[in-house]
Amino acid sequence: MKVHRPADQRGRTTYGDRTRLCTFSSGDYHDADWMGWGALRQLNEEFLPPGAIVPSQRVANMELLTLVLDGELLRDDLALGAGALAWIGAGHASDTPVETAGADGARVLRIALQPERVNLPPAAAIRDPDPGAPVDAWTLLAGGDAAPDSLPLRLQARLRHARLSPGARLELSLVPSHRYWLQLLQGAATVDGLALSAGDGVAWANESAADAIVAGVDGASLLLFTLPR
Repeated sequence: MKVHRPADQRGRTTYGDRTRLCTFSSGDYHDADWMGWGALRQLNEEFLPPGAIVPSQRVANMELLTLVLDGELLRDDLALGAGALAWIGAGHASDTPVETAGADGARVLRIALQPERVNLPPAAAIRDPDPGAPVDAWTLLAGGDAAPDSLPLRLQARLRHARLSPGARLELSLVPSHRYWLQLLQGAATVDGLALSAGDGVAWANESAADAIVAGVDGASLLLFTLPR
């Protein structure tokens, strides 16, 4: 099974001068057809104006990830620039508040994954941007198998990122024992017969295939979630 989630069909919510584009039901946005994709429960693109303070989310028993796409955030007095990824294993607690830094605000991707066990002790870590990350290849950002140089996840899942140069090809292999969600962050690409633009998502379940992601003329930046079946 393959599903396509076009960017312009995401739910849109506003909180004061903050705007969220919700891939799945989240907060005030509810769509019974889009409640998540397996363990992936939340995938929100948020636009935060200068000086915005995002209060803590009462989202216990979730693995919470915040990827800074543009701008800069402050979390616990630590500056998170574009490309930084913050992880909180909420366990029996909740997320911590963040605020924007600088004059341009920030754009972030907020992710929630359902862990394998509930009521775990809270934990947190940050992965700084890696300017030396390879181009036209996958980089592991977070994983459930404690891979080096990646953030931990308390479920058997992986989050990988790739930055593709114009026209580059990147192999994508699918096995039916996992679910997959591919999210295009910037640029354009084609995969499995679909033309994707920024904000689009495509997902697979019970699929066995080998294909290639082909970047558009301006290149592409994308995330790939590998999830339990």
